[in-house]
Amino acid sequence: MQSRVLAILIAVMLALVATAAMVVYVNSADRRAQDGLQPRRVLVAAQTIPAGTSGEDAQNRKLITVVELPKKGVVTGAVTSLTQLEQRYAAVDIVKGEQLLQQRWVGAEDVAGRRLLQIPEDSQALSIGLDLTKQVAGFVTPGDKVGLVLSYKEKEGSDSVDRTHFLLQNIQVLAVGATALPNGSSQSDGGRVNQGRGSQSLTAVTLAIPKKHVERVVFAVENGSIYLTLLPPNAEPQANTPGITVSNVIPPNQEG
Repeated sequence: MQSRVLAILIAVMLALVATAAMVVYVNSADRRAQDGLQPRRVLVAAQTIPAGTSGEDAQNRKLITVVELPKKGVVTGAVTSLTQLEQRYAAVDIVKGEQLLQQRWVGAEDVAGRRLLQIPEDSQALSIGLDLTKQVAGFVTPGDKVGLVLSYKEKEGSDSVDRTHFLLQNIQVLAVGATALPNGSSQSDGGRVNQGRGSQSLTAVTLAIPKKHVERVVFAVENGSIYLTLLPPNAEPQANTPGITVSNVIPPNQEG
């Protein structure tokens, strides 16, 4: 009789242990499932990102968006912050909707020899050195459209006259600062370069200049002073003007 009672007690204890183990397992599995559903912020290609595009350029051109995905849906090595793409370039074409992976973004030295600039077929890339004041206080960024205004001295007989005139309009900005260096050799000051007269600190601004105007721009830079104007989206170029000199900088008084 006692052995039968003992056997029943042992069976009950084993059942309780098994039940407790099952409860622990179910709770643990539930926690794992809930953790897998916790949202994580990751960077995704909003549009196709061509190989050679810098992280900064992709951001400025709105080729990157941030989405929230369940933790279990985030690929290993996914980019979760824009800071991870600083001074990095897409090693391959990244298609729309694809999660950005750190291993697909490499340093400029790893893409040497590839085209890091998306140059229109009828244009050539040309970099000019400008201080911040002459590039809209540094608000010019890759992808913007700008106008080039030239101030120079013009010969009129035996005299020289100061003149200011639009040189080109609706010109695309390809890169600013260090991103203008196709071989990836960055400057120690983050893209600043010392060019031109004196020791003034300038920034390299790389523009897509129509091929027929490249010589004009180089000549203007070497012999005059260039200012950039920043155009709003879909802006129409300003109508051609005769330019400004001391004789017409202040319009004559108009009566009536």
